[in-house]
Amino acid sequence: MLPKISIVTPVFNGGKTLEKNIQSVIAQNYDNVEHIIIDGGSTDNTLDIIRKYESHIAYWHSKPDGGALFAINEGIERATGDLVVQLMADDFYEPDTLRKIGQALIDHPDADIISCGGKIISYDAKTNQYVVKTTYQKNDLDLNFYNICLDVSAICCRFIRKSLYNKIGLYIPTDQQGRHLYSSDKEFLLRALVAHAKNVTIDYIGHNYLAHTGSMTFSSNRKVTARMYEEHMHFAEDYLANKPLTDEQRFVLKYWYLHQSARRAFYLLATGSFGKAFAVIKKDLPRFHIKWLAEFISAPFAFWLRKLSRKK
Repeated sequence: MLPKISIVTPVFNGGKTLEKNIQSVIAQNYDNVEHIIIDGGSTDNTLDIIRKYESHIAYWHSKPDGGALFAINEGIERATGDLVVQLMADDFYEPDTLRKIGQALIDHPDADIISCGGKIISYDAKTNQYVVKTTYQKNDLDLNFYNICLDVSAICCRFIRKSLYNKIGLYIPTDQQGRHLYSSDKEFLLRALVAHAKNVTIDYIGHNYLAHTGSMTFSSNRKVTARMYEEHMHFAEDYLANKPLTDEQRFVLKYWYLHQSARRAFYLLATGSFGKAFAVIKKDLPRFHIKWLAEFISAPFAFWLRKLSRKK
């Protein structure tokens, strides 16, 4: 028998995309699945869509929840599957994804995470088609410090054993100041790496991530981007100070801190937060010297390339 897969979908006013999300789960024809939808109190047609497909949904509710991470954590706690995965309300699966993931767990019963490839797509209203912006394949999904820190965490492509959540904990939704964390997925995967979690990546592009103007991941808000860099710097410092790491892992984390510090300074300057920017420069330029300066100088080019990629 194929293993049970729990799919957790947090949603708030996701009426434009949620139906395709639910339909893609139904179309898997995977009998041993539970779809859990945690709605944050939507005021659009989201609840109408949920009720339309209620017979295919194992559990749902609608009430204020404090944000997506709180909803995801609640969904994980309610999940009864062997594997638990996040499927955001904007996203959907390719056919046969769940069967391939389930079979991979049977083939690798000691795996803690089964990952599949994914596509970042956008919707072209003129052609009424989805356009592929970026594809993440097998090597991109290998679980290592380089991929998590310097590339993509791809948390929605990762089907995670419920037992791993029980072992290392859920996602951290807020920082010490009570602010919503944008990078909790990276921190969780770093935690999994330190706990020696075993990841198996299948050679299949199964997940579609829809990029749009309302997506936090593809936000053009420089203040949000600067906050994400700040979070990464704190993660790197914490893990370097408190976790048992290999020399290679330490090297990656030190470079990650340097890289994010320089970019944070650039984005703070770009948003007029001069005091915060100069505080970063004062702290880290003397520590890293020419390496920091080189990363800072390259930051505008990285910003330009990121902005250009959104226009494709």
